[in-house]
Amino acid sequence: MAGHLGAKLGCFAVISDTHVNPEEDRCNSPFPVNKRANRRFRHVIRDLNQQPVDFVVHTGDLVHPVPEAGPAYAQAAEVYRGLTAELTVPLHELPGNHDIGDTPISGAPASPATDSMIEAWTQEFGAQYQAFEAYGIKFVLLNAQLINSGLPSEAAQREWLDAELQRASGQRIMLFLHHPPYLMEPEEGDHYDNTNQPGRAWLLDLVQQHGVEAMFAGHAHNFWYDRLGQTDYYMAPATSFVRQDYSEMLRAAPPEDSEFGRDDKAKLGYFLVTVYENGHTTRMIRTNGAEAGAEDSVPAPALQAADPRGPSRPVLGFDLRQNWAEVTEVPPSGGLDEFDRKLVRNDYPLLALQEMGVQHIRIPLTDLADPQRSKRLAALRHLGFEITLFSYGPGSEAAQALIQRHTHLLTDWEVTVDWPDFPALWPAIAQAAERAGLPVYVSRMRTKDDVRRSGTYFHVINHGFAAQDQLMLQDLAAAGAAGAVFRLGCQDPVPEILQQIEQASAEAGIRASVHLRMGADNPAEAVTDTGVQAERLAQAMRTAAALTRSRLVCDTLVSVDRGYFPRTGMIDRCGNPTPLLDVVKTLHCQLGGAGGN
Repeated sequence: MAGHLGAKLGCFAVISDTHVNPEEDRCNSPFPVNKRANRRFRHVIRDLNQQPVDFVVHTGDLVHPVPEAGPAYAQAAEVYRGLTAELTVPLHELPGNHDIGDTPISGAPASPATDSMIEAWTQEFGAQYQAFEAYGIKFVLLNAQLINSGLPSEAAQREWLDAELQRASGQRIMLFLHHPPYLMEPEEGDHYDNTNQPGRAWLLDLVQQHGVEAMFAGHAHNFWYDRLGQTDYYMAPATSFVRQDYSEMLRAAPPEDSEFGRDDKAKLGYFLVTVYENGHTTRMIRTNGAEAGAEDSVPAPALQAADPRGPSRPVLGFDLRQNWAEVTEVPPSGGLDEFDRKLVRNDYPLLALQEMGVQHIRIPLTDLADPQRSKRLAALRHLGFEITLFSYGPGSEAAQALIQRHTHLLTDWEVTVDWPDFPALWPAIAQAAERAGLPVYVSRMRTKDDVRRSGTYFHVINHGFAAQDQLMLQDLAAAGAAGAVFRLGCQDPVPEILQQIEQASAEAGIRASVHLRMGADNPAEAVTDTGVQAERLAQAMRTAAALTRSRLVCDTLVSVDRGYFPRTGMIDRCGNPTPLLDVVKTLHCQLGGAGGN
């Protein structure tokens, strides 16, 4: 799958929800963070000037005052133009609900778009919908607030859009709008943050009919990704503040200094989109709420790890232990929705994996049986992830049939067994693997005697071979297993053990999947010293980069702050990066992603 994108054609940025105020450090909003919007946008402009972008697309909510605010709207527009005058590449803008009025939703807190609001927009910013071409791609910018409005401009935009898409027949198309067509699935009910029916069905039918390559939206101030047929669908973060109602999708209280989630700085940023001959990649650049005054300079942008679909070979993969496709409810808040629930998915684990340049992930067999997660696997595969399935034993006939139905999404299969049962179980495992067309890595359950030999016994599950299990490894090779699963404990000397595993695998003629455990051997002991953890991660990644038979998988993407083996992961329970995420990202940049698989 790697390298199929072809030659690079260029790069552009997508920004959203800048919410510029009429005055610096002042806003009529009751939320203190809104006063920071201008300074945060100034930082983004100066950051973009250092990025390798050819142009920028803004998906709306340029300013905070709505057109009904009168002079404040025009004043904010003037301030916005002053800020964007610094941008050294072309800027293409479309209107958001703050710029031109809300979509026509009964019970919404703001007035829908009107002809007078549209006139105010056109006087300040120009066309309310437009198209242009770059890299041989048709870029189409819509006024989403027109959809379902019944205004004369709605019919005119429909006619214009149909003509633009017809002229683009056979051409790559990217579509931009402010209001998302949907948040989680096209069939969801109408609410404030999606495009209501019947306009949604009309728009999505056009998207599918014309094979739109990518669709970008803003408005909800959070990161989400979906795959709709052949279309990559991205919902962009804001540069200004976070919609705090969506803090409900996280299994933790918002950060203490975040205004109950509205100033959750790690969730602010913009997209860099790199265009290739055969597709594109999209990477969120976190701004972390950085601000710039009129005289302030901004630091050089940080390096970004390679996309999983690129030619690099990352050295570290991750278990997806927590529910990586969790669907949660955003309750009626009395803010922007009061009469129904909204279903959303937490995509911040996906964002973290992409940021770190991770390619290899592990999932349990039960994920294939869950409709939401099973569907999501196809999107992950499209994004370039290599997916390992793991299970205890070969599973039932129904489980094996489930694996066969999903084999096109999977890379290999890790099966754990009680070693005395291996001779009896292997024929069934081998037969199931052959039917599914998957290489098999075998892990063995460790017994009480194994654990006692390594120290105090704890009543926990422990599996994985050791480099000293040479006779067992030879049995695996003779049976035809592709590889063995090894355990690299928290107290083990990392470079030494990795090299021993590599040598043992070479002597047995098999491959190694090495599980790097972040938790202590003692299930009651917390591992939260990120300095020590960072050094261990760095040792493991640097050593693994030189190995040819061994792949390295970390067991902790999301921090464990309760239960057994509490420990710090790459992101916390709010979905925000810990210092360990930057360690993995930086090392993947430095190491070039080289390593075994």
